[in-house]
Amino acid sequence: MNNYDKQPNDSRVKSKYLLKILLLSAILASCDISDMDDNYGICAINCGDFTFMRIDSEPAWSPDGKQIAFIHGSSEPGVSGIYLIEANGNNRHQIHTGTAGGLSWSPDGEWIAFHQNAQIFKLHVKKGSLIKLTNEGRNFYPAWSPDGKWIAYHRSLADKKGPAGVWIMKPNGSGKKAVFGGAFPDWHSKGNKIMAVVGVSPYSIWKQFIQSNPFSGSPSDTLNAVIDADNRYPVYSPNGQKIMFTSQPSGGGYPQLWIMRSDDSDKMQLTENGGWIGDWSPHGKWIVYTETYDTGRLWLMRPDGSEKRQLTYE
Repeated sequence: MNNYDKQPNDSRVKSKYLLKILLLSAILASCDISDMDDNYGICAINCGDFTFMRIDSEPAWSPDGKQIAFIHGSSEPGVSGIYLIEANGNNRHQIHTGTAGGLSWSPDGEWIAFHQNAQIFKLHVKKGSLIKLTNEGRNFYPAWSPDGKWIAYHRSLADKKGPAGVWIMKPNGSGKKAVFGGAFPDWHSKGNKIMAVVGVSPYSIWKQFIQSNPFSGSPSDTLNAVIDADNRYPVYSPNGQKIMFTSQPSGGGYPQLWIMRSDDSDKMQLTENGGWIGDWSPHGKWIVYTETYDTGRLWLMRPDGSEKRQLTYE
């Protein structure tokens, strides 16, 4: 049995976290996608009066499967930032300070790309070297291509430099170009297409996923995800056959993690107590995500939603 097969401690009291939700909901009246990307907080996808916990979030599993990078949020100075933790829950430590988001490992495991203050950076995991890759516009959610030659990202506003949508650039920040409209990009494991989300963006309601080759200009495939819901953060499984994503009912309620085949079939809800932005282990046998109902911490589960157990604690 792996070290991360140990059972979680379920003795936590929900009222402790509900109090935090009530206090923060009094502060957070509304927000949009840019608020969520630039400022760490507790906010619903639709960002109305409904709030949910996300203390440890946006996990990204390292290519060798040994570590998970994630965002930790705190009101204490210098505590918020990017952290690493081993997949068995050991050796948690901070590697970057600030309100970062959208973590993506380079295929060689040496760098983590992320957004901060609406720009894209990359951080050397061991040396701590920090390089800014974008300097204009508002840019979020970088995604490293499987061959390491490109980084896709979401440019949220059109300007004189180009349209909003999915862009790609080389890992040194050169060769920037728009490829198609959409947000929250992710590369297929073969590197021959990018998946993104399209919808009614002025209201921060995202509906469908599209798959398109960023180099050929071929027609895009459209995937419907969950009907009458806000669907975001799609992630291909390591073999490219399945897609995991976050979905929240349009009328409100906790976001949940769902899974479906990449041909738009066999949709299944994986979480019941809230699920926010998941990632696959490199072998595809585990999923790491944020449980949003009463902990706001990272949890692990199997791709069928079974064997849920808590990974990070206070």
